Amino acid sequence: MRAGRPVATLLLAMGLAAAVSGCEAVQQASDTANQVGQAADKAQLCIEALKLAGFTPDATDPQKALEETQKKAEELNALAAKAGDTTLQDAITGVSDTMSKVTLEDLNPANIATWSQEKLDQVAKLSNACA
Repeated sequence: MRAGRPVATLLLAMGLAAAVSGCEAVQQASDTANQVGQAADKAQLCIEALKLAGFTPDATDPQKALEETQKKAEELNALAAKAGDTTLQDAITGVSDTMSKVTLEDLNPANIATWSQEKLDQVAKLSNACA
């Protein structure tokens, strides 16, 4: 009967090793699923943020343009709060800050090109964070 014990112990050890390996595979699959989910979340945030960042104010009505631009900035801030990735969060906030700090003077036809270039610089950073 003693000869059977080492065999039983060996079989039990092999069974435990297989169970541990199985747990590791399940954990790896779970990690991969989480990474895919996070990538999908990031992609969705990027789509929404780039859409908002692409807003171009109508300089023919500066007051309305100011209000709409600041509204888009608020929406961008809300998206930034959802970003788990700090690089993405900073990039969204950069665009939001540029848009929220816009003034009627910035939206004057003589000045809008300068402000638009600042915004485009921030949008480029956002695009890079989304890549």
